[in-house]
Amino acid sequence: MGAEGPRSVLTEPLPNARHESFAGIDVAVVHAGAARVKRLVYPPGFRWSQEVRPLIGTEVCHHCHVGFLAQGHLRGEYEDGCGFDFVAPAVIVIEPGHDAWVVGDDPAVLIQFDFEADSVERLGLQGAHHD
Repeated sequence: MGAEGPRSVLTEPLPNARHESFAGIDVAVVHAGAARVKRLVYPPGFRWSQEVRPLIGTEVCHHCHVGFLAQGHLRGEYEDGCGFDFVAPAVIVIEPGHDAWVVGDDPAVLIQFDFEADSVERLGLQGAHHD
């Protein structure tokens, strides 16, 4: 066990993936036809409004997130005050217009499917959360 905690096959480097780091999030991306499969590793203590908002300047995350939470605990809130809470293993759908954060001492590992800027439309989601 290293300083970052126990190693997991979920966080090992993925062959043939494009790897990047953004606002503390480890991202691995593989294109699959018109879609992308992304593995996002959010570190313990991560909160979108603290880590990402200062970099992009919007009040909330305007992306949707659809996929499988393979490890960890994600909690969040939409602009309208509704909340969400996902504990792995869980299939997740998070609409645009949210803040989200990692709960607990383990990283959250999300396997996400998207179509880049066309994700909301192509996945048949609403452009913002509606109660």
